[in-house]
Amino acid sequence: MRAGPISGIRQRSRRDGAAIWVVLTVTYMVFAGSVSLNEGLAAVGCASLGTLWWWSVGRRGGLRFRFDRESLRPLAPAILAMPRQTARVGLHLLRAVLGRAGGGATRERSADLAWATPDGEAAPATRAVGLLTASLAPDSYVLTLDRVHGTVVTHGLEEAR
Repeated sequence: MRAGPISGIRQRSRRDGAAIWVVLTVTYMVFAGSVSLNEGLAAVGCASLGTLWWWSVGRRGGLRFRFDRESLRPLAPAILAMPRQTARVGLHLLRAVLGRAGGGATRERSADLAWATPDGEAAPATRAVGLLTASLAPDSYVLTLDRVHGTVVTHGLEEAR
């Protein structure tokens, strides 16, 4: 891929900024719950602040996410497992309320974690999706990630399964 002239970068940045502003405005209005002048002004203000943040800080960072099909693969099983895991956590919390269950446990895992030490252009995106899917389950979340050794320390509500 060949780099274009500087003016092309500026035009693309303006187009991206406008698209981000529109998406932020629409997202705010969807979650606002009502359409009113106050909500509209708040949406414009929040979208403007978010776009200004992206324009001044977000574009300067050296970390770029390039998603490919392989990096997004862990999302589907994690989302499909959510109802079952939510029910299991609900039962665990009910047992805790009744005094029949203890607290959680910290686990360290290093096997079968390809997302912890990815290679290539999509490595940051693969690692981010892996961390999201490991923390998406309602009964656990990632505490630390050692990228050098590929070790992940998680905290879970239930004892070792």
